Amino acid sequence: MSAPQGPGNRESSLKLALTFCIIDLALMGSVAFTSNSVTILGDVLKEATDTLSVLAAFLTVRAVRRSANHRYAYGVGKLENLVSIGIGGMMVLAALYITAHSAQHLQKPIKPEGTLPGVVLFGIYAAISYAIFFRTRAASRTQPSAIMQSQAKLWFAKGTFDALMGSGLLVALLFRESEWAWYIDPIASLVGVCFLLHAAWGMTSSSVPDLLDAAVEESAQIQIMRGLVTHIDAYERILKVRSRRSGPNVYVEIFLEFEPDLRMRDVQTRIEAIRDDLESRVSGTQVLICPTSPSAAAVP
Repeated sequence: MSAPQGPGNRESSLKLALTFCIIDLALMGSVAFTSNSVTILGDVLKEATDTLSVLAAFLTVRAVRRSANHRYAYGVGKLENLVSIGIGGMMVLAALYITAHSAQHLQKPIKPEGTLPGVVLFGIYAAISYAIFFRTRAASRTQPSAIMQSQAKLWFAKGTFDALMGSGLLVALLFRESEWAWYIDPIASLVGVCFLLHAAWGMTSSSVPDLLDAAVEESAQIQIMRGLVTHIDAYERILKVRSRRSGPNVYVEIFLEFEPDLRMRDVQTRIEAIRDDLESRVSGTQVLICPTSPSAAAVP
């Protein structure tokens, strides 16, 4: 599968995911009316949360894609991180709700009924969820983005959740006459809750550092330093390098000392060559190179 390119493909990936969520929510909601399974009931709630999450992600990506203005000179990329944290919070609430209902069914287990359509849907949706996960992960690798990374985690958790729930319901259905099988339904729901909580933690922990203007990941820093080494004859010294991420964009500020007898025209030519090379090495990078002196670079 080829990796999607550019922000337009991020939107198309989210459109596909949103369509799938709406269909899934409608079908699983109808199945929940005819069954007494806490697993299916919990999945309906999870699907409602997923649908809201994907919708919020889609609207956020569209907002981030807009050009920066005088009020937000660096754009609104950090909105992606805030939405990712919100998505994680909604998943935690869904996990708590499912846990409460599972505990009630563990105390008073009931014979599962009307779960066959749910088993079939879980199997189909698990395969589709994994397909969307691979597509979304490819998009996030092509253009790093907190919200696309959180969506990849969401769809991996969703696919695993559906696979586990479908397997649990199938075993409970095959042995529904045995009382021990009545516990499978709530236990399977609790296993799914663990995956939801893990995904929620992954979303939150990966989004918070960028809100604090942390430096970009080490792989991007290595590419930047390699580019500077390539042009080592164009400047005297590297005085300071600062970087941060805002949504899918990476902002890099580099303070270089040049030969004092160079004309500004020559300095600008070298700056443009270095900048173009660095921006080609890391996707979504905007490089600002400042010719300066050691004393000026020491000022934070």
